[in-house]
Order: sequence, then structure tokens, then C-alpha cells
Amino acid sequence: MTYDVWDGDDDGEAGRLVPLYILVNGRTTPRNTNLDLATQVIALPADTTRLEPEYKEIMNRCSGWISIAEIGAYLHRPLTITKVMVDVLLEQGFLGIGAPAQRKIADRRLLETVLAGLERL
Repeated sequence: MTYDVWDGDDDGEAGRLVPLYILVNGRTTPRNTNLDLATQVIALPADTTRLEPEYKEIMNRCSGWISIAEIGAYLHRPLTITKVMVDVLLEQGFLGIGAPAQRKIADRRLLETVLAGLERL
């Protein structure tokens, strides 16, 4: 039987000494009650140098519209913690909330194809 022994190296995920709930100040639910796992967020232009590495990971994933559930899946974080961390970033103005449909769609040909398909129905 093998045992994992901490070797004093804090560089990796296994060396984490600070539990994730410390990053959210022990909060278990987001303050924004409208957030759910399907909520779409996007990173806003901001200086992220002072953010904790876990928050920077979220910002890196949010270069385009992404749901809170996808963020949790990509980063292998519990969804509850991910939701609260996203809420913290929203409160601090690092993330914007909305939906991908709010973006301007540049592919007019695709829209015309969809419209033609709907008209055939």
C-alpha cells in the first residue's frame, strides 16, 4: 500500500494548503440569487495580477461566453464553489453576465440559412 506524503513542495495542486472555501470566505451560496449553473459569463478587461491563481483560472476560461457549469467542469472544481467564485468575480467587476445571444453575430449567411430552413417548415 502506498501513501501520499507531502514533500513541502507547494507548486502543484496536491500541495494546496488553503482549502477552496477559504477563497470564498466560507460562503456556501452566491449573493446574486439569479445565478444558476446555466448562467453565461464573460471576462471583462481588467487587471488580474492581484487575483488568486484559482480566480485567474476562471478568468482565463472566460475569454468567450461560458456557463458556470462548464467552468466547474473544465477546472475540476465543485459546482457550488465555482458558482460562489464566479459571484465574487461578478461583484468585483471582473466578469460580465449575460447570454451569447447578446453578441453581434457576424455570419449573415448562417442566419439566412437558418431563416430559409424555418420558412420551409
